[in-house]
Amino acid sequence: MKFTLIVLFLFVSIISAQVDIVSTLKHIESGEIDEAKSDFRRLNSRYPDDANVKFLAAVLAENGDEALQKYSMVYTKHPNSQFADAALYRVFSYYYSLGIYNKAERYLTQLKDNYPNSPYIKAADRNLPSEDFFIQSVTDTKEEETPTVSKVIEKYKYTVQAGAFLNKTNANNLKKKFEAKGMYADIYTKEVGGSLLNVIVIGKFKDKDSAQPLLDELKKDYKLNGRVVLLN
Repeated sequence: MKFTLIVLFLFVSIISAQVDIVSTLKHIESGEIDEAKSDFRRLNSRYPDDANVKFLAAVLAENGDEALQKYSMVYTKHPNSQFADAALYRVFSYYYSLGIYNKAERYLTQLKDNYPNSPYIKAADRNLPSEDFFIQSVTDTKEEETPTVSKVIEKYKYTVQAGAFLNKTNANNLKKKFEAKGMYADIYTKEVGGSLLNVIVIGKFKDKDSAQPLLDELKKDYKLNGRVVLLN
């Protein structure tokens, strides 16, 4: 697990009322994850309600959905905390990396409005496409160039994006479970603000309604909020 956290050390001002986690973040940046987790356990036992400790919990979360929830908690419950803008930037990066540009745009606007002096604005301010990455026309692929793929897309247009994991083992375990059921499953990677997410897609469907049983299963058995996307 790798994190690009240099900006944090260059621009953040230490607020005495909050727990100092910079040394722990440096452990993470250096790949010293065991040391960082040890620091977190110690701090969390003493300051469980501290905003910086909650931010650290988000950074160390291995599940992408879990990290997203923890980052969201930091800037919504502690908007004036030391790392609130960093947390909001991470949420923006998460959606941007997955190609959910319309939602990413909303978080970018929120970052600009709520934290106009944040150093993350420059890093986040990029030209966002007007449509989500996954909502692209399947007719863009020329049939004469990839006839086999085109025929498959004509039969199966959709798949389910089950989740995004920082821990590749978790993604592989979920993939194997559905492959054991005879279902299509695949994993690809997306970079999120210096972190590499393992995105897993499951199943092939002719229409969105056909994917509903899988969405229900993911939510009930795995606590994952899947979504239907185009099969590319």
